[in-house]
Amino acid sequence: MINSIFEAILQVLSVTCSRVRHGYHSVVLLALLVNYRKYESVNPYIVKLSIVDDENTLNGVMATVLSLCDRQYKDKEEEIQGGFFSAISSMMGSMFIADAEEKISVQTNEAILLALYEAVHLNRNFITVLAQSHPEIGLSTPITPVTPTTPSTPLGTTPPSSDDLMVEFMVTHMMKEFPMDLYVRCVQIVHKLICYQKKCRVRLHYTWRELWSALINLLKFLMSNETVLLGKYNIFTLALMVVNLFNVFITYGDTFLPTPCSYDELYYEIVRMHQVFDNLYSMVLRLSTNSGQWKEPASKVTHALINIRAIVNHFNPKIESYAMVNHISQLSEDQVLEVVRSNYDTLTLKLQDGLDQYERYSEQPREAAFFKELVRSISLNVRKNLAVSTLTQELLLKEFSTIS
Repeated sequence: MINSIFEAILQVLSVTCSRVRHGYHSVVLLALLVNYRKYESVNPYIVKLSIVDDENTLNGVMATVLSLCDRQYKDKEEEIQGGFFSAISSMMGSMFIADAEEKISVQTNEAILLALYEAVHLNRNFITVLAQSHPEIGLSTPITPVTPTTPSTPLGTTPPSSDDLMVEFMVTHMMKEFPMDLYVRCVQIVHKLICYQKKCRVRLHYTWRELWSALINLLKFLMSNETVLLGKYNIFTLALMVVNLFNVFITYGDTFLPTPCSYDELYYEIVRMHQVFDNLYSMVLRLSTNSGQWKEPASKVTHALINIRAIVNHFNPKIESYAMVNHISQLSEDQVLEVVRSNYDTLTLKLQDGLDQYERYSEQPREAAFFKELVRSISLNVRKNLAVSTLTQELLLKEFSTIS
């Protein structure tokens, strides 16, 4: 750490020709140096990375990281159908939940994802570059320099890639070895994004039904696997987060949904899928009335469902009455939406506090153990794959590794 090579690494990543040739190893080295004993002492690489503001450097680092992610997708294009976000979500999931044999094939991506994390976590300038990147058009060309935007600029009309990524992950990782921790993080990210939209009144033109559908399917999965999952996890923590996401939409949706029709569609989806919420209520009510270990967490979900149940109980009789009066056996979506719009004024909901509040992310101490293990895994993988041209070099490296 006495002789810093930070500037040299950034120089390599700032020039296209050197980035193409040495970009991967430079990024891996930077990720390892940034994480070297960072919880034990002041790491100068963290300080230096946090203040980088040169456009060529910012673009170079992010172009390298994203191009490597893009290459991973292209290498598996025949296996993975669904696009760039599917590849990224698969890479994220594989870091934690893949079988041992499968993990070997993707483990080299851990260093790249760690570098991406450190860049955007330590330096807000990288966030701007990432937000303006377009991986689907290929990253062999330099990224156009960008200027930070505000909610009043076209940022509010661009596709919300983070939401796409979270939805992609949610619908593709409901499996026997359920990654509970990742789902909690996933829902937390969606919650924080929505809270930001509400705060800044940013109306994203997004297909919100895809998110609502993914969340409802997640609830269905938790209920259908209740016995197995409860033996390993407190599924009510995740269920409560999902229900409260719907409560955010119900309470504050008019401040960030793109159109009034979007708000109507929210109610339509809740009513249409009411059986899922009814089943969830029955499950948590059963467990909350017992004296077992799940009494308190189940009770929280029961209370959180109050407005969703009020919506279902209010609109279902109206819809049935409309169908009966008009002699219609099965209403169309437009007809149901008409009933919804006509009966808002008689709906009574309870104001719920704290829906737009969240716990801010802090790496230490909660995540320190995870990152220590991740860096250890990356270091072992780098050593294992290090190319040595002669036995003498290999012996020399072993001798160096014994020096304290």
